[in-house]
Amino acid sequence: MFEIAGLAIGGIAALSSVVQAYYAAKSANKDLSNAVLLKSKKRAEKPLKNGVKVVANVIDKELLATLQQEIEVQLKELIEVFRSSNISDVERDHMIEKARLQICRFLSEVRRFNNDSLPTKRLEQLWLSNRCKT
Repeated sequence: MFEIAGLAIGGIAALSSVVQAYYAAKSANKDLSNAVLLKSKKRAEKPLKNGVKVVANVIDKELLATLQQEIEVQLKELIEVFRSSNISDVERDHMIEKARLQICRFLSEVRRFNNDSLPTKRLEQLWLSNRCKT
């Protein structure tokens, strides 16, 4: 259970890294680097430890496993979108927004089951940087 929570938190952090890097690259009229994608993929493969106990204790095991799988799929799809040369900017924007919404969905579930608060500063920062709403 703790490993699933760690992977979910790691996946959310990785997704958020890609989203933030995309917006930074876009504002500088640059492409998202392969290094960012590779780093994010590796980050998602290692469970994070901060906040794991709280997340594992407040979210149902089955829901947590489902969320973790969705995050994993979302990250793989997002990485493929940026590795493919025949994807339009509109499609990339759509996938980035889909990833941002996935991040917010996960964080909203954590908040919902944790007395409307996020257990770590890092998760709070992810909430703010992805413009999640209550």
